Amino acid sequence: MKNLKVWVCGLGIALVLGGAGTAGGWAETVAKLPAPTGYVDDYAGVISSPAKTELEGLCVEVHEKTKAQVFFVTVKTLDGEAVERFANELFAKWKIGEKKTDRGILLLLAIQDHKRWIEVGYGFEGILNDAKVGDIGREMVPALKASNYDEAARIGVRDVSQVIATDAGVTLAGLGDAQTTEPLNEAPPPIPEGIGQSSGGPKWVLFLFPIVFFTAFVLFIWRTVRNVRRGIGTGGGIGSGGIGSDSGSSFSDSSSSSDSFSGGDGGSSGGGGAGGDW
Repeated sequence: MKNLKVWVCGLGIALVLGGAGTAGGWAETVAKLPAPTGYVDDYAGVISSPAKTELEGLCVEVHEKTKAQVFFVTVKTLDGEAVERFANELFAKWKIGEKKTDRGILLLLAIQDHKRWIEVGYGFEGILNDAKVGDIGREMVPALKASNYDEAARIGVRDVSQVIATDAGVTLAGLGDAQTTEPLNEAPPPIPEGIGQSSGGPKWVLFLFPIVFFTAFVLFIWRTVRNVRRGIGTGGGIGSGGIGSDSGSSFSDSSSSSDSFSGGDGGSSGGGGAGGDW
């Protein structure tokens, strides 16, 4: 009987310790997190496959066209660690952004803790300051409160990518219609009074517009032909610094990402960013 009591007591202690270990196992630490497998790393398992594929493609495009890196990460819980410290340490561990430019962004969600943080690399503090990323984070809150993590991720990653693309002067296909800067299907300008109307206005005005249009068209053709001839005569042309060449672009695609993901490129964080609860 005494041996049975000892056995039961030992079993109880083992269960308690095992339960505590399991509970602690739900918490990620920066030291335990593996190397990233992509720009979207969903350790909490809350992002759907279609959303992950969509956002991964957008982040790849951002890197290829602007040489910036945007990472989106979810964890289950921080286990009491401050979200800003966790994000800062993870940014440093993964070295997000390129070493020479420090153009990196980390969006972090701790699902069970309801904590969020956007960490900003040194190179982006001019266009993505604390106030700006704070606004982006707050824009994600309604979707986070509704447990719509796909939508929250889309809002955060797309908003950050839009700011980066605008600053770089590039268009991101992954943003769809979000980058339209000019109104589409504008109403035609009003017809000047008297034109095409039977009452009032000199009739000679009707003949002026075709003449002006034809003259402008001829000048355009002449300039185009002249530029082409100049390009051929100087060895210019596509891919050689002439027409259509990207040799002067600030964001050349010569070092576009390969099929294998290499993770961060040596960037560092300035400790800037913003976040909060939801």
